Amino acid sequence: MALGEQDGLVERFEAVSECLHEACPHWPLGTSYDSWMAAQKREAERLVPAVTRKLRQHLQALSSHPAGGRWEAFAVDGSDAACPRTRANQDALGDSGKPGGIPQLVMTVLYHVGLGLPWAFRVGPSSQSERGHLREMLDELPAGSLLVADAGFIGYELCREMIERKQHFLLRVGGNVHLLTGLGYDYEIEGETVYLWPQEQQQRREPPLKLRLIVLREAGKEPVYLVTSVLDAEQLTAEEAGEIYQQRWGVEVYYRTVKQTLDHARARSRRPDRCYLEMTWALLGAWLLQLMTLRQVTAAGGTPSEVSPAQARKAVRRAMGNAPPRPRSRQSLLDVLAHCRLDDYSRTRPKASRNYPRKKRHKPPAPPKIKSSSAKQVSLAQQLTPITLAS
Repeated sequence: MALGEQDGLVERFEAVSECLHEACPHWPLGTSYDSWMAAQKREAERLVPAVTRKLRQHLQALSSHPAGGRWEAFAVDGSDAACPRTRANQDALGDSGKPGGIPQLVMTVLYHVGLGLPWAFRVGPSSQSERGHLREMLDELPAGSLLVADAGFIGYELCREMIERKQHFLLRVGGNVHLLTGLGYDYEIEGETVYLWPQEQQQRREPPLKLRLIVLREAGKEPVYLVTSVLDAEQLTAEEAGEIYQQRWGVEVYYRTVKQTLDHARARSRRPDRCYLEMTWALLGAWLLQLMTLRQVTAAGGTPSEVSPAQARKAVRRAMGNAPPRPRSRQSLLDVLAHCRLDDYSRTRPKASRNYPRKKRHKPPAPPKIKSSSAKQVSLAQQLTPITLAS
């Protein structure tokens, strides 16, 4: 269903049922879309975690090449999907920020940077936050891994929780973040050691978070400011941090695969419980498509960065439609997937359209506000023990 090409859900269900009936004639199949959705709702709590664990086991079996070389890095980011503007969806899912607006779902994905595949995800109404979803998924991260995220995830409470869980992180910081220097603790390095200690936490006499500041500079671009719980520069160099943060972009590409390549930018279900299920299986379907393609591409000598979800989609849809193989070759589906790779030719012009009228032009975050600590702050800090993840 997640990989089908029919626009209507009932039509897609009928097409997939016909495909399964021919491929697996011994399977008992339902004949009603509504009863199948009822079965999904009944079994989702058991089935979705089981499928997720199985996909994750296949990921672990693949050889991993972390972007930073020494770190198993995971990126996290969120996105949204529009839903039909029914009364039930509006009441349960919220809207796009305007009264009577479009109901929306929120998705948050943990993404394995080295393999270019998801690791975990959450789907919820627009009232839920990406940080809340991340908190739910922290237990699913492997021990000793590095979490990397954009500026929307920085915050005292979340960073403190990750440090207390011994979860290392690398986060971008912007102009809405205030950092302090010179609180008078041991082993402070000028230009690197910073403290996340908002005014609210100071008033509550909560301890500061000791972090390391990394500034990435590239000619012709604005500097990128990152903070990390890895205080030792030998464990995570600035070069490694820059490479890992750059690879974070892969999670955005995964969302593009789900929403554009597989046409799940909007849910089609008119009821909120079905919207959740539809988008959950859309994410799992994209995950499965890329996973089975990655296995074939790497077995043929390719790399994760070469996988083409668009070509894999065409191959799978061709097989689901029972189309005959192309005359020039009698390849199996797995053989075809091994050749689903991105093109390697050099373009002379940009692929994107010129001056696209609805293109979002995001302004990069402003630099964080970094200030020297006042005498009052130093005095208060000396009464508290900073929270660190120093090894």
